[in-house]
Amino acid sequence: MKRLPGVIFSAILLVLGSLFQLLIAVCMGLGAAVEQKLVRSGGHLGAGAAAPFPAWMPVFTYGLSAFFVALGVWGILTAIGLFRVRRWARYSILVIGGCLTLIGLPSMLITLVLLAIPLPLPATVDPAQANAVHSMTRVVFGVVAVFYGIICAVGISWLAYFNLKNVRELFASAPGQVAESRRPFLISVVAVLLMIGAVSCLLMAFLPLPAAFLGFTLYGWEKAAVLLVYAVLLAAAGVGLWRLEEWGRRLAIAMQAIGLVQYVVYIARPSLMTRYSEEINRMMNLPQAQPPVQLPTMFYIPVFGFSILFLIAIVWILIHYRGAFVRPVVPPQAESPTLP
Repeated sequence: MKRLPGVIFSAILLVLGSLFQLLIAVCMGLGAAVEQKLVRSGGHLGAGAAAPFPAWMPVFTYGLSAFFVALGVWGILTAIGLFRVRRWARYSILVIGGCLTLIGLPSMLITLVLLAIPLPLPATVDPAQANAVHSMTRVVFGVVAVFYGIICAVGISWLAYFNLKNVRELFASAPGQVAESRRPFLISVVAVLLMIGAVSCLLMAFLPLPAAFLGFTLYGWEKAAVLLVYAVLLAAAGVGLWRLEEWGRRLAIAMQAIGLVQYVVYIARPSLMTRYSEEINRMMNLPQAQPPVQLPTMFYIPVFGFSILFLIAIVWILIHYRGAFVRPVVPPQAESPTLP
């Protein structure tokens, strides 16, 4: 079976990206070991640190390391599937491409917005060097924007390329086919995103940090209870969508509505999110910065605005494909004639 050059190039690029993620995982693991040693000795990150590391920080870093290991393994297995032209690998790289787009596009837009905001300088910076520091900051943000732009471009290119007719036909005729499903691809993507969200809420429920919900900052058992309920609802909606249950579609729409209300609240009252960020910094023993008054509004509005558009797109998908949730009517079997 002849492989298309684009498939081979995508597989090679995916292997390189996966190896980079594994490298990040190793660095995080080493960093977590250093953090754990500092926590045990009661030390600080540096001489200027105001407070020692929180005791939970090494566990959190180890968790991030394991997460990047999982991503790296997923990418390598997908690349192997692409080299062997397995049908499941096409679906896998479409999901990866969608995730890269969802990460790269908003991050690039946010970074470009930050380029237009006069960020405050630390008190230790010499005022005579202010212009040089601002110029260097713009360069850094520009490089970061280009980086996320490349990630977004790769994701979009995979979404477009692996949906081309000749590529679909190549993988459709490949061995290892799976049974055809009534479930639209976008419904499967939304279901997976909801399940990932459920896992994230479950992890956040046990992380010793406050949670922001509808303008309130939640702590302790209140935070755990809300996040656990939210995780159960997200998981149920994801499973319902995967099984094409109508109740799952309606529950998923209701969860997006809650998210829309949440983002509208924080767009209308950006000071609520600013106070929440300050509380996070306080609990993580990070220094409290004093940004300009207009900075929180200019930063949060594009972030939450994009999030609102994303949730609206999910609602549109759930409404557009509502026909897939209608159970097919099985015609009654004709009665066989009775013999005299």
